[in-house]
Amino acid sequence: MPLHAPLLAAVTVFAALTACGGGSAAQGADARVQQAADNAVRSGLAGVVLGHLGASERLLSAAGVRQVGLPDAVKASDAFMIGSTTKAMTAALAGRLVERGAIAWSTTLAEALPDLAAGMRADYRRITLEQLLAHRGGLLAFNTDADFIRFQAYLQTARAPLPTTLAQRQRFFAAWLLAQEPPPNVTPGETFAYSNAGYALAALMLESRTGRPYAALMQQELTLPLGLSVTWTAADQRVSNGPVGHAGAQARLSAVPPEDADSAAWLEVLRPAGDGTTVSPDSYARWVRWHLRALRGEATPLASSYLQRLQALKAGDYALGWVAGEIDGRPVLFHDGENRGFSTLLVIDRQGRSASFGFTNTAADDGSWVIGLLNQALLTLQRAQPLAS
Repeated sequence: MPLHAPLLAAVTVFAALTACGGGSAAQGADARVQQAADNAVRSGLAGVVLGHLGASERLLSAAGVRQVGLPDAVKASDAFMIGSTTKAMTAALAGRLVERGAIAWSTTLAEALPDLAAGMRADYRRITLEQLLAHRGGLLAFNTDADFIRFQAYLQTARAPLPTTLAQRQRFFAAWLLAQEPPPNVTPGETFAYSNAGYALAALMLESRTGRPYAALMQQELTLPLGLSVTWTAADQRVSNGPVGHAGAQARLSAVPPEDADSAAWLEVLRPAGDGTTVSPDSYARWVRWHLRALRGEATPLASSYLQRLQALKAGDYALGWVAGEIDGRPVLFHDGENRGFSTLLVIDRQGRSASFGFTNTAADDGSWVIGLLNQALLTLQRAQPLAS
């Protein structure tokens, strides 16, 4: 299963958040972060990097190994695949383009993709960019094996020559997807139904309106303005000079093998949803820091309409790659992700006071025990005494 649905509201993220004041990290703070990382590895993770950000401080600690059975230790500078936490980046990119006037949140699939409109089901034609980014497009999910198998079966019976470039595969996939019936009990435009494929279509809308590919748009509108380093690892490859993804039960982990080249070529279509997105903890901390600043009301490169939508969310709502929650009455934004044996969890205080995240090169068959350990590690940090005075 190459790209999983996150657990989202199934995970109890924290019981409390600690607001951090100004100044440098208090003595012993690094030790607490390191201890939490060590405990997570002792509990079953192959390797882990934990990060905590306050008003000014940034703490990163690593533990465990890059690959089970080998001695190479995980480093805080190692890059990890971040899975579905990519969705917030895709949504922030959309916000930047909305601000530029290249597209609107209300732009429909038929308007942005007129060459595909004739073949769309009628109930998809009026689906908007914003609805896709809120998982209300009513599309197939592509987060279980079943949808991939269904599409692969179609590829085997297709009469026309199959596309050979990413741009061609994106439109081929979109045309097929938009001709499929919605999943059972899902009404396009109304029902929340988590869909990786929906984010692929949203990115295709951005490409169509700008004439530029997703990766180039990300660099121009997000990674350069925010000072990030984001790359993509193809599904038939492993992270370069970094951790290897693992999956399985606790104490019975095995390395996740790369996909075959044909599958990898099609999985590229799902990169806007999180397939193969690769980021270092340091770069991810910058991404998180921009959100803390914006939530405190400071000027940032993040689009105002993107932030306004996040601030308007009520607990349990989903929009633009984020879930809203409440922890002891405090509003937070959170998301988790899983991809090819890697898992990620991130929580941000909506008042911009603190954030914590965890990267691990470990995944579970159902995701629960791994995200549970990340959750416990971050909870331990947040329940400790403040990291800054």
